[in-house]
Amino acid sequence: MRFLWLFLYSLVCAVLLACFSNIHDFTKYIFSLGALYLGMRFFRRFEGLGFRIWFIVIAVILYFMFNLIYALYTQTGITAP
Repeated sequence: MRFLWLFLYSLVCAVLLACFSNIHDFTKYIFSLGALYLGMRFFRRFEGLGFRIWFIVIAVILYFMFNLIYALYTQTGITAP
């Protein structure tokens, strides 16, 4: 169950950071604060060093994956029917 929480926290944090990096408005800072708050909640809940390191590693990997998917989506010009 702890690994599920680790993955969910990392997933949401990566989505928030991807939104932060792709939005070019003042509201992007809300996503940054959300990721910071989520990271603080995770660090408060899981005190083991291993879980903290894995949280950061998984969040960074997912962040790069989401940014790559977003970049490919915007460059292909695919539109909804």
